[in-house]
Amino acid sequence: MSVPLSSQKLSKARSTFNIFNLFNSFSFVFVSGSIITLFALRMGAQNSIIGLLNALVYITFFMLPLGKRLVRRTSIIKIFGWGWVIRYIMLLPILFAPVLASKGNMGLAILLLIIGTAGFHISRGVAMIGNNPVLGLLSSGGGDKPRSDQGRYLVNVSVVNSVAAIFANIVLAFLLGQQASLWTYAIAIGIGILSGLLGCVFLFKVPEPESFSSNNEQSLWNVTREALLKPEFRAFIFTFMLLSFLSGMGRAFLPVYAKEVFAQGDDAIMVYSIVAGLGSIAMGLITRLVVDRLGSKPLFIIYSMIGLISFLPIALIPGSGALMGAPAIIGLFLSVVHFLSSFGFAGEENAGQVYYFGLVPKEKMLDLAVIYNLAYGIGGSLGSFLGGGLLEIFSNVGLSQAGSFRLYYALISVVLVFVIYSMRNLPHMGAKSVGQSLSVLFSPRELRAFDLLTRLDQSASAHEEVRILQELGKSESKLTQKELVEYLHSPRFEVRSEALLALESIPELDAETIGALIREVRTNVYSTAYVAARILGKQRSDVAIPVLIDSLKEPDYMLQSMAMIALARLGARQAIPEIEEVIRSTENPRVRISGAYALELFGSIDSIPSLISCLKAEDRPANVSDELVLAISGILGIDKEFYLLYSEFIDDAKSGVAQLTAHAHDVPLEKERLEAWMAAIQELFAAKPNPIPLARLLLNTTRITGSLLILSDALLDPKLEYPGFNFLCAYVALHTENLRDF
Repeated sequence: MSVPLSSQKLSKARSTFNIFNLFNSFSFVFVSGSIITLFALRMGAQNSIIGLLNALVYITFFMLPLGKRLVRRTSIIKIFGWGWVIRYIMLLPILFAPVLASKGNMGLAILLLIIGTAGFHISRGVAMIGNNPVLGLLSSGGGDKPRSDQGRYLVNVSVVNSVAAIFANIVLAFLLGQQASLWTYAIAIGIGILSGLLGCVFLFKVPEPESFSSNNEQSLWNVTREALLKPEFRAFIFTFMLLSFLSGMGRAFLPVYAKEVFAQGDDAIMVYSIVAGLGSIAMGLITRLVVDRLGSKPLFIIYSMIGLISFLPIALIPGSGALMGAPAIIGLFLSVVHFLSSFGFAGEENAGQVYYFGLVPKEKMLDLAVIYNLAYGIGGSLGSFLGGGLLEIFSNVGLSQAGSFRLYYALISVVLVFVIYSMRNLPHMGAKSVGQSLSVLFSPRELRAFDLLTRLDQSASAHEEVRILQELGKSESKLTQKELVEYLHSPRFEVRSEALLALESIPELDAETIGALIREVRTNVYSTAYVAARILGKQRSDVAIPVLIDSLKEPDYMLQSMAMIALARLGARQAIPEIEEVIRSTENPRVRISGAYALELFGSIDSIPSLISCLKAEDRPANVSDELVLAISGILGIDKEFYLLYSEFIDDAKSGVAQLTAHAHDVPLEKERLEAWMAAIQELFAAKPNPIPLARLLLNTTRITGSLLILSDALLDPKLEYPGFNFLCAYVALHTENLRDF
């Protein structure tokens, strides 16, 4: 069993790695990507050279086997840290490119750019063998039990990178201006080298991810063959490689598209890079809320679809300044394309990484990281390199710049459609469906609920947990169930209670949650079991009936009460005899009231004698007797109008009888029956009540039912002297034809 990092050490390690990422991402913008493309274009490089430079980015991933070999001789952090230092040193030749260019040696200047870029990415590739093990350690804490925030942390790293990249792009846009000189580019790259070296200081302080490396001496070929024999890993890795290929083809040439088709300046290109960074941040802020709860597969598919949507306008909309109209429209169009492209493909890469970490056991993390990154590298490098060649071919056959790019992105889009369609066969690994995930992503209520769950995970005290659980109870989100169930194990009663109340607000619970509530009924008698019983009754789940019937024997009167009502709501008529026995034998007012209400919900005429027997009990509280009377009226089906008259009677008996008399004149009765009823009422509510006339009147009807026989017999029972029951019988005598009798 692995020893996890303590919370304090994990928090410190994550903070240290975040600082490294801030410097590293800031530096990366100044030494790679758009600035290298613009530098090359400034020196007159062709599309094939641009494709080569973008392909060199992916040479990184071909150097991972060398990094894996070096890890056998020293620590992962040393390889990671020193490799990062060397990669910045390898960039130094680029700083001398303007010298050669100023002397007219543009070819040599471009060669220096290629050599420096290649050296940078080769060193980066050797060092990157440590990236996944470090991320694995920091996202999981190093323990055997997975952390609930693993996916969120991985996305947080991406958000930190994007924030630093946006800031760097803003600085770079101001530095380059409309048409930067070659020396300006060299100075910018120098700034990137210095900030990158400063970040390396923090990288060396990250803990060694010992448990995320393998001790076996398998060759890369054997590791690859063994991994690809597993269909789930094979399906993922080939899908990931294809998406990297298409992303490399499409994203690498967006700056070239903006510059050559729409004549955008260098500063505008950097602004689009900033917009792309905003897309990555927006993706990260959404993904960090949902990835651990929806699962990575649906996000993997959804973000790939957004990437496809970002390329479609280029393929479908005519592209030239004249056709697009005003510069503002061009700027808006290119901004939307860059934003969606970054949102989609950065999201796809993030979701793919989370999927990979869920798919691979940690002892295989180091070995399979080579395959993962090689797949990314092969796909991306081939996409960038072949993309540049393809654009050159389109240009050579006579297509315009706009036409070449339109055909180019149309081909990418068609292939993307097929890849996305094939992704449905990837293993789900417990994830939600794409439809469910889309409903969450477009639902402010669900996103709010997920935000509350994130805050709940990070809460530092029981009081804070209670407050957040109360807010969650207002969200009614179905997708919060799993996390809420975990809080049923809290040692604090208040936390468990609020978690149950939050679950109660959800209209429909899944089978796993129902099972947790059944366990709660069994194990938390005298505390929160009664709340769980109440929820089970509302959920109409028949599997809860046995445990609720067993609860009728528990000494916990709150649980008894709620179990009876829950059984009635579930329609468990087999429980009626036991409920009747409970209310007859108990002296607890709450249990008797709940039992009466439960019998009312069942609506069985056969239960009226049990309710009447309870009315005979000595020293009964008046409110219990009233509940019993109202329960009988509910069983008879006359509770709606009767309730208002009965409320008046309980408040003032004389006024209630007067209201009942007035009501009698509104009922379509024969004159003789009305007069007989009036006479019976006078005797029933006299100083010395005489119930005999009303008992006879109850049976003097064209339809004698079982309920009328029961009520008539009870009226004559000298032990039953409660005025409220007499009032009920008086009302029933007016409506003998309308009684429910079954």
